[in-house]
Amino acid sequence: MSLRTGIQKKFQNLFVAVILNESESILRAKVLKDGVIKKTFTKTFTHTQSSETLESSVENYLIALQDEYAFVYIAFFLGAMGQGAIEGVGKSAFSKHNVDMDNVFSVPVGKQWSAYASYIEIKWAKNLFSETGLDLIFSPFVILNDFVVSQKLKNKPTCYLLNSQDNFCVAIMQEKKLHFGAFFKTQSDAIFANNSEINDWESEEKEEGITALGDITVLSDAYDDDDDLSDLGELGDLDEMSSVDSFSDVDTSKTLGHFKGFDTVRQEDTSLELYGRDLLIYKYLKSSLEEYYHNPSYESAFIEEIIIFDGYEIGSDVIRQLEDDFMMDVEIHKVDISDRMCDLAIKEVFG
Repeated sequence: MSLRTGIQKKFQNLFVAVILNESESILRAKVLKDGVIKKTFTKTFTHTQSSETLESSVENYLIALQDEYAFVYIAFFLGAMGQGAIEGVGKSAFSKHNVDMDNVFSVPVGKQWSAYASYIEIKWAKNLFSETGLDLIFSPFVILNDFVVSQKLKNKPTCYLLNSQDNFCVAIMQEKKLHFGAFFKTQSDAIFANNSEINDWESEEKEEGITALGDITVLSDAYDDDDDLSDLGELGDLDEMSSVDSFSDVDTSKTLGHFKGFDTVRQEDTSLELYGRDLLIYKYLKSSLEEYYHNPSYESAFIEEIIIFDGYEIGSDVIRQLEDDFMMDVEIHKVDISDRMCDLAIKEVFG
């Protein structure tokens, strides 16, 4: 740890995890000082516009937080299609799975498997946060892996699923080794479309200066060991750093009136939407298992158990259908993805 980082720990550091969904943005924030979480708060913003830029309310809120706290780290959950996970590391592993390693940013996990995303998706994420800056990008597979290793590891191939609001990822793992990975969207790409400027991976150049997919090696040089304390002047006076306002405590939400019966209609619409989403999960999970069993690229073995880390909602009907059709045991763990992201961001920065 550099001298600068050691001194920085004495002051309030704000970590903000951002998850952008089609209908809303979820922000979870934690304030860390002296290695202790001093405060945790959450903000949810309903989207009012379809745009290729960050929702203005979210952007303004992040800017206000940056004005309030001297040290702010913004972490982003990558929910874009151009990503995945494969067994192995290095060019031979990527070639085996027909992924051009020159066009993706990859992260080796435990020297056994790799999470990757195209440079297109990395640039898209950075462009979304062009006004606020972006410090970390987390692959869903890296987050799923953190949930997996926090449980008792399975010594036989097991299917794991991380369920988020607009997407989910599937990983077949045995202990800490990944055999198969797949990512799926369960919502449309109407919001935050990321292909208007770039239509193919080969035309995109490597992006630098940001921690991507949970890997610390691409972090900006802002915390290099060779930095001296004079650079702290760029972040404001030391006395001011320990005295902050309380913008984060202001509740920006407003309650809107509604007509009688509106809630009932909304609940029915929501139920239909969730049912359709559950069908997609079933369909995509079935196709993933078929790919795992029948593609010679994978050394497949019979799967007896599905463990779902549920960060949104998954219906009991689809659980029963998975158990009946696949003859597997299904285990559910309710999780908070944004909260886990904050913890991982803290670990990335301070170790």
